[in-house]
Amino acid sequence: MRAARFTAWLVVPLLVSCASPPENWVEAGKGKKSVLYVLSESTTYYVDPTTIAKEGNLRKVWEIHDLGEKGAQHERSVLAEVEYDCRLFRMRTVAATGHSLPMGRGEIIPLRNVSDDWILLRRNRPDDAVFVKILDLACAQGR
Repeated sequence: MRAARFTAWLVVPLLVSCASPPENWVEAGKGKKSVLYVLSESTTYYVDPTTIAKEGNLRKVWEIHDLGEKGAQHERSVLAEVEYDCRLFRMRTVAATGHSLPMGRGEIIPLRNVSDDWILLRRNRPDDAVFVKILDLACAQGR
């Protein structure tokens, strides 16, 4: 009986912390299927500004891509480290994992075909809007 109560004191706070959104994640915007990421009909993008790392003109930031429906590999969200080039206005994925639940939670799903090629961003291209916003945030904070 005592062991069960002790276990409950450990498990309940863990479950509560898993059910609430992480404190540092800030919504960057929403996007639809695009030439940049074909993950879901609609995706909400979050960034953790506390993870922005600066190296010269480059900024790395952790993002969550919260999918409107399951992706091709049954992922419901993607946790990605993305690098932005403030001078050349481009981005690339450094690392990414799929997750079975929203907000980077649940089981990890290894993603196939994650490209680390640089993608040139354009301010006047609607598909780029959310990534331009993240680039601007990352580059402004890293100064």
